[in-house]
Amino acid sequence: MDDSQTQARMNILAIECSQPAASLCLSCGGQVVYDNSWKAERNHDSYLFPALQAALEQLGTATLDIVLVGAGPGSYGGVRVALAAAVGISTVKGARVVAIGSWGALAENGAAIVSDARRGGWTLRRPDGEIAVLSTAELLAEQASGMQLYTIETRTALEKHGITAVRYELVPTARGLVTDWLSLTPEQQSSLAAKPAEPIYVRPPHITEAKRKPWEIASNHQP
Repeated sequence: MDDSQTQARMNILAIECSQPAASLCLSCGGQVVYDNSWKAERNHDSYLFPALQAALEQLGTATLDIVLVGAGPGSYGGVRVALAAAVGISTVKGARVVAIGSWGALAENGAAIVSDARRGGWTLRRPDGEIAVLSTAELLAEQASGMQLYTIETRTALEKHGITAVRYELVPTARGLVTDWLSLTPEQQSSLAAKPAEPIYVRPPHITEAKRKPWEIASNHQP
């Protein structure tokens, strides 16, 4: 059995809370057996933990191999809740926690993904996966050079700045995290799994950084 077949047979739990529209997905042996979504602003935990309980009941006594967490860009608070939950699951189930960019599955046909980064900037995920914060002028220049844009924002939010996109109001999903993970080569998966599981910061966070983040204990855990 080759590596891609081995990965497809794994049991994978994915949590996506980087946006108000959040979701959780359980894939067992390459088949989605549980998929739930909800709308939350600042109370992801109120919806996440009942969904986690239902997913784990569906898993039963089977082994859980990986917990994927959508790392953003997006809500730091939402990603933090997801990472903390993933650490708890890892402790009980012995699964590896891996943080993966939330937008990978949205980037169809080599498109770039853009969202409002606030403070006069735009978060851009280039087709190669690089994430940068650009000014409106810089983003317009990228578009003028032929870059195709998809966005999680509304049409109005972009067009008032003179920016247009091919697709609007995209939503990152937990199911998309699984799809994105399984599309990676074994080398790419190993590289991603070796990195600390933490949110994607498009700018330095305006918080005091803890000496030991609550999710780090599972970042390099090997089942």
